[in-house]
Amino acid sequence: FYGPATYVPRVEVKVIDRITATIVEPGRALMLRARQEITDSNGNIRKAGEEWLMRKEGAYLPGAFEEIVRTVLPLTLTDRKALHLRAVRTFTDEFGIQRRAGEEWLLTITDCESHLPDVNEEVIDAELELVVLSRKQYCVIENPWGEDGKPQMGKRELRRGEMSFFLKPGEGMEGNRICDVVVLSEDEALLLKANEPFTDLDGEERTPGDRWNIIGPCEYVPPVEVEVLKRYSAIPLDENEGIYVRNIRTGKVESIVGKTYLLKPDEELWEKELSASVEELLEKGYVATKHAQAGAARGASMGALGGKRDKTRVVTFRAPHNSAVQVYDFKEKSSRVIWGPGLVMLGPDEQVLTSNLNPQTLNPISDARNL
Repeated sequence: FYGPATYVPRVEVKVIDRITATIVEPGRALMLRARQEITDSNGNIRKAGEEWLMRKEGAYLPGAFEEIVRTVLPLTLTDRKALHLRAVRTFTDEFGIQRRAGEEWLLTITDCESHLPDVNEEVIDAELELVVLSRKQYCVIENPWGEDGKPQMGKRELRRGEMSFFLKPGEGMEGNRICDVVVLSEDEALLLKANEPFTDLDGEERTPGDRWNIIGPCEYVPPVEVEVLKRYSAIPLDENEGIYVRNIRTGKVESIVGKTYLLKPDEELWEKELSASVEELLEKGYVATKHAQAGAARGASMGALGGKRDKTRVVTFRAPHNSAVQVYDFKEKSSRVIWGPGLVMLGPDEQVLTSNLNPQTLNPISDARNL
């Protein structure tokens, strides 16, 4: 029995409850549930247990077989926030779009300013943040959406700023991070490797496994088909300094001396091993390495001069006055003698020959081992 009216109870009727109308405020809704199969106030047939929203503003008086479950509050959308929704069952949303069970989609400020989640919708993320990329930033998107509006599983897409976007359902940001554009100075380079076939910006075809470098000064954003192996700088060398460089394709080792050198894509630094006796002499300070200062004392320790020997640096040492150093080249099978005073620089295949002298046949000395 609905008011306004006067009801006179009959002896055959029992008044179970008195129901007061519920006010539906603007932008809100009531979630209703049918206790049995009924026809609602809008003329729609509802089955027992079915739920729906009453969005009409004003006072609402539920029917005898209707139950108010709760008041649904709106979710506000902004320029920097979006809604991630999923369909619980197949239905047609308030925009007239049919959604299938399990389908996911986004609502942004361009769709509406606020949204009342339907009973057939599940809110996955009510505050999905906007991804903003500056001109110096980029990111890689996994499983990007295609033109058909569906995620392309297994694909990756590079996005570079300036731009802003929301991650659509199924999409993910590789490493969950935004990367900075690589800025190389004139003495820096990147070593790159192709993981997939593609054509670079210079029009050159790259196949999987190709290695090449990008030399500065420049800005570089690696495509999704490219892996950055390392970033390295040119090595400045004095006229009496050098490095050992090995070609990874041919295995050839050479020494680079007296110039600033930038490693090529198929080159790497090579470590030169010395015999235990020569290493012992190095530790005792008989050999001046790159750590030694000009005119350093002959007995200074390597620890005081900068630590352990850098094995990638060309071994250089001074032959003092009235001394001789014998160097043997194992590749050429030849030897040479350097008379002091002089500077000796060992090649990749050269080793210093040492000899143990009997102090009983010589004048007394503090150490009987000499180069």
